[in-house]
Amino acid sequence: MTATKKPDLIIIGQVTIDDVVPAAPAPWRRQMGGSSLYAVAGARLWLEPSRVGLLARRGRDYPFDAEDMLRSAGLRHIALPTFAGEHLVEWLIYEPDGSRRSLPRNPSLLDVGAEGTLSQEAYQHKLLDIAPSATEVPAAWLPTQAVHLCPQVGTRHRDSVQLLRGAAQWISVDPSPHYSRSMSVPELAAYVRGSSAFLPSAQEVRPLLDGREPQDVVRALHRAGFPEVVLKRAEKPLVLAYGDTVQYVPTVPTSIVDPTGAGDSFCGAYAACRLLGHEPAAAALRAAATAALIVGCSGVEAALRLTASSFNLGAPGEV
Repeated sequence: MTATKKPDLIIIGQVTIDDVVPAAPAPWRRQMGGSSLYAVAGARLWLEPSRVGLLARRGRDYPFDAEDMLRSAGLRHIALPTFAGEHLVEWLIYEPDGSRRSLPRNPSLLDVGAEGTLSQEAYQHKLLDIAPSATEVPAAWLPTQAVHLCPQVGTRHRDSVQLLRGAAQWISVDPSPHYSRSMSVPELAAYVRGSSAFLPSAQEVRPLLDGREPQDVVRALHRAGFPEVVLKRAEKPLVLAYGDTVQYVPTVPTSIVDPTGAGDSFCGAYAACRLLGHEPAAAALRAAATAALIVGCSGVEAALRLTASSFNLGAPGEV
């Protein structure tokens, strides 16, 4: 496969170290994960991998060879700058109903003065450590057709949109609950003004949904300034607003092996399909099918080995 000179879709997000605790009694296992990797897994099912670029950060002790795995998946545009500190390690604790909880594991994040409880300040700093800035996008990659921003804390999203809006034709944002749960509709629209698509899950905007119908919240976000809004609701139909209309888009029934990465792979696939020219409803349908495929396998390495033929999507790039 010949790499394009620069990526047409840039994904900016995290790589992680996940200590997975299964719901059924069994040994826990350490594995590579991260929002950016699952977004790439979704995007590459539609777009030639050589057209996708990834920007993420690694701590000095990151134990996995993410670059080798991504190259094996067909990527040729990979930026993985290293920061001096240790990488974030999190327990991922699964429940029998398929839900999960995450718990930071690094001893340095515990407040020894408070009986070993988590230091929220230290945790926020660590989340910022692993969250790349748009300033780290290689200059040779820009300008580009599309950018997807995976969930990030602090002001990363606001700053990245402002930095990239003149260098990318289309920008999608998957918000972080660390800020999205505390903002009103107008505040969210102002925070990432200039983005093309807002792709939250119901959990990421949970307070906005209290006492309100999902379609009303999505319509309000659309009218506040987001050209496209897709509300992800797990197995429930997606709610899409575009062109001053609101509609429900069905999800795809599937047997869930591992729910990790469903939302991220949806976002990656949606960005890829919009880049290819699919209208938002068609892109959302394809992205929903992609997420259903991703949760049918276990772990990001398996997700990155999937091909379009796995669920009869047609060749990458095919309309």
